[in-house]
Amino acid sequence: MRGFVSRPRGHCGHKWVLAEELYKTPRDIVGTIKASQCSECKKDSHVDSKFYRKEPEDHAIDSIFGLELALKETTRHGTVWVYGKPHLNELKQYIEAKLREGVTEEWSYFSRLPTWLKSAKNREIVLKAILKLEKRLVNK
Repeated sequence: MRGFVSRPRGHCGHKWVLAEELYKTPRDIVGTIKASQCSECKKDSHVDSKFYRKEPEDHAIDSIFGLELALKETTRHGTVWVYGKPHLNELKQYIEAKLREGVTEEWSYFSRLPTWLKSAKNREIVLKAILKLEKRLVNK
């Protein structure tokens, strides 16, 4: 992940503060970045850093390697994507279920699915996308 800041220098206003920091994981991110020393007033600056998601949430990007997933299908509501056959089968069973009983744990996979994907009114659209993904799996 990359954090980048560009703003006028607070001490003297001579130059813009430019700061950049690379992080391996989101857990490594700190709230401030040390900026370069001002050539005019010789002061160091620490600036607040902000991070923004580069890709929309429904883009099929592998969270570890950052590569685009091969098994994805776009619908008018968003993208249906899976990592492989076991993931596809679990998703299909969940979407096909007419009645989803039981308490879903707060951090379970199904509780974190987008609302449009879980909605009964979109069941047919999602199942068509899943069928296309299944056909792609069989052909490989």
